[in-house]
Amino acid sequence: MSDKKVLDLSRTIHALASDYPEIVDLMAKMGFQDILKPGMLNTAGRFMTLEKGANMKKIPLADIISQFKAQGFTVKR
Repeated sequence: MSDKKVLDLSRTIHALASDYPEIVDLMAKMGFQDILKPGMLNTAGRFMTLEKGANMKKIPLADIISQFKAQGFTVKR
C-alpha cells in the first residue's frame, strides 16, 4: 500500500476500515456512532458505503468528504 491515503467511496466501510483503521474513530466523531457497536463493522459494514450511511444518517456527504480531507485523505468518488 502506498503512503497516499485514498478513500474510494464506492468501497464498503468494512473494506475502507480494513485499509485505514483510524477512520472508525473519525466516523464515530462525524455522527456514525453505530460503527463502534460490537460486530457492526463486520455485519452492516460489509455492504454499507459512506454514501449510503450518510444518506441514512442525514449527514451531508460534502461534510464527510471535507473532514476526511482535513485528516490527509484523498477522497475518490
